[in-house]
Amino acid sequence: MVWFVLGVLVGSLFVVSAYPTRNNVQYSTPMIQKIPGRDYTTLLLYTPNGLPLNVKEVQKAVQEFVLKSAPNAKWHVYAVPELPKDTVLTGYGIKVTKDGRAEILIIANNEGVPMLSDKIRDRLLKWSRKAPKFPPAIIPGEKIGVPKGWEAKTVDSSGNVKVYTSESEPYWKSLGDITIEVNDPPYGNIYALAYVYGLKNDNDPNWEYFLVAPPKNAPDEGRYEIDPGYGLRGVEGNTNYKDYVTESAKIIHNWNMDPSLNPKLKIADPILHKNGHTSLQITIGYPVPAVTFTSTIPNYEMLPAVDRSTQIATWLLKFDTDSLDAKYSFGTNVASEGYVS
Repeated sequence: MVWFVLGVLVGSLFVVSAYPTRNNVQYSTPMIQKIPGRDYTTLLLYTPNGLPLNVKEVQKAVQEFVLKSAPNAKWHVYAVPELPKDTVLTGYGIKVTKDGRAEILIIANNEGVPMLSDKIRDRLLKWSRKAPKFPPAIIPGEKIGVPKGWEAKTVDSSGNVKVYTSESEPYWKSLGDITIEVNDPPYGNIYALAYVYGLKNDNDPNWEYFLVAPPKNAPDEGRYEIDPGYGLRGVEGNTNYKDYVTESAKIIHNWNMDPSLNPKLKIADPILHKNGHTSLQITIGYPVPAVTFTSTIPNYEMLPAVDRSTQIATWLLKFDTDSLDAKYSFGTNVASEGYVS
């Protein structure tokens, strides 16, 4: 599963403690490590003692960190790890640049899987050593607005007149990316990577547009993946994973934008119902700049659903467990678009 929150948000090592919760699952206050970089700052949160992290504590620490790291940024992107049942948070890393862009890594485990604190910390530290790298802006190659030598006028209900005489070239600017790793040995792992974009220079003073999608012309970089496959029955040489079958799954984009901004969830792709091994070319983006990516579909069905009232886009995956594709790593791409006042 994948969750995203696009939020508008109006160095140190902390003491470790553990405490029980209402359902008798014991959580740990995270070890928090702040690492300054040349043009960015990194925050790492990880389990110190093999106990899962309290999601609300992590969320609070991340929000405060983002605000302090980029106080002058108009928008801040962060991910809230809303994990499914029987899955717990074990590590969280976020790199924030001075202009508010972010690179995020979320690590989770199945509740019954031993949490190796040193391994989780080392994974986050290794990730922290690489400076955040964002894909280039997506530029359409065509302009919008009023062509040179022309003008356009608008009159609102109060009689106010606006004159437009110029054109602009809109583009999608990358605001950051989010990676989620869910470890569930001996059955398999889930991996997801998606990018968040904001539309710039679109000559629309009333709305701000955002996009969650793979980078343009790089379909293999943004993906949802089940590894080593969604069906492993009697596969020779499969010594690390038990036989198992995944019959269905969900991919979720939870936008959760501030209600005061009159949020709208506009579209989600792929929007086609497909069965059988094939590849789809998907294009999404408004108004002119678009992201095009490929979704490779084995023998399964993908059903999209958009709930605009709750700002949630969901893709329901139904697998053919008898398909030969089932023994290979499954991967696909999805995208959704939203905007705020």
